Amino acid sequence: MMPTMALCADAESIRRPDLIGLAGENLARQEWLRLFSSGEEARRFLRADRSVAEAWIASCDDVEPINLAAALKRDRADLRVCLLAFQGTGSLMSRATAAGIDASLTRQAFVERYAAAKRRHVPTGDTAGTGPGTGAGAPRSAVRFAPAPALTSRPPVSGHPAFVLPVVSGSGGAGKSTVAVLSALFSQGLGYRTLLLDFDLRFGDAHELVGVPGALAVDEALASPARLEGLAPDGLVPAVLAAPKRLEDAEAVVREAPRLLDDLRGRFDVVVANTGASWAEEHALLLERCSKALFLVDQRPSSLRACRHALELCSRCGIATGPFLFAANRCAKGAPLTSIDVSCALRGAPAVELRDGGGEVEELLGAGQPLDLIAAKNDLCTSLEHVLVDLLPGCEGRTLSLAEPSGARRERRFGRGRRRVGRRGAPCPC
Repeated sequence: MMPTMALCADAESIRRPDLIGLAGENLARQEWLRLFSSGEEARRFLRADRSVAEAWIASCDDVEPINLAAALKRDRADLRVCLLAFQGTGSLMSRATAAGIDASLTRQAFVERYAAAKRRHVPTGDTAGTGPGTGAGAPRSAVRFAPAPALTSRPPVSGHPAFVLPVVSGSGGAGKSTVAVLSALFSQGLGYRTLLLDFDLRFGDAHELVGVPGALAVDEALASPARLEGLAPDGLVPAVLAAPKRLEDAEAVVREAPRLLDDLRGRFDVVVANTGASWAEEHALLLERCSKALFLVDQRPSSLRACRHALELCSRCGIATGPFLFAANRCAKGAPLTSIDVSCALRGAPAVELRDGGGEVEELLGAGQPLDLIAAKNDLCTSLEHVLVDLLPGCEGRTLSLAEPSGARRERRFGRGRRRVGRRGAPCPC
């Protein structure tokens, strides 16, 4: 029997191989390649079938990739197991080494390995196993928008598509806008070319919270794509693409959003996306393209129940939940929920804690002064910074920029600045 390779990837990546660097491939027609979207199915098959010599673990619908890779190595010591760590962090690499995983492949290394395997198994000149790209076709044009003009992407600093980080929750009031705004600021301060995208298409106000009230809106960008050329960070403030200015444009934006999202991924290193409270098609568009998703659960029992309902919806819609990192928000001494409670309620899913920042968060963000909030070393900011350093790709050795913002923000400091004086003259708490 011809030795074969195995690829474990979530169902969306198998349908759209361009998501894992294999644009133009029809994976289902590669007779030498065994495909799995379920980790349990992969383990059952590979324990029994010794013809598979090497397994590539990209993602999975039901198990974290690192956990699946480690389990496969425990099941079969003779199986060469390669983890596809396109956005690998130092902690991920350490875990892979400790688990005995044979290799951690970058995107380019995986593409080269796939091509070499295909050359070994497919006779020269045989193109039956390839086909056109599986990406979705061009969406219908909205009435007031330009009819799908070509968008010219600017290569991001890293040379790879952006790390997309949606901030979601099962219900409103969990703190999505706050966490999204601060995450984008931290990402920009760590040296990534960052975009804050407000995809709360009906009631988003992230541009006000970050202090850019005149930001370009999503509907304006779709109507005049050339305006995206001027979308750029301003010192320590990320680029901002605001929610539509007109509520009635939300449906049209969703129809046109795929081409916009794909273009934005080519212009930035990191895209942090705020989302709305009601789950809709825009959530699916983001989650299908995300590198990680930060899922917030606040201290209300109803928030945890809503989280479960959202995960059930993802399962019914075929949206992979492997990239989700759950965060217990507004944690404080004596708070009802901790990260352990959230993890247990979600059957062992990884969870982190974001500390309660108190009234200072609402005061300073409401005034459009997030840099002052970060400078005050607020508890929320400090805990979120630690989460992002572990989450963002290649963050080892990076430090927050302490340079002063330009223009109107020159009096605010990002890092070790002086404490801001409160509205009534008293120092703000830290």
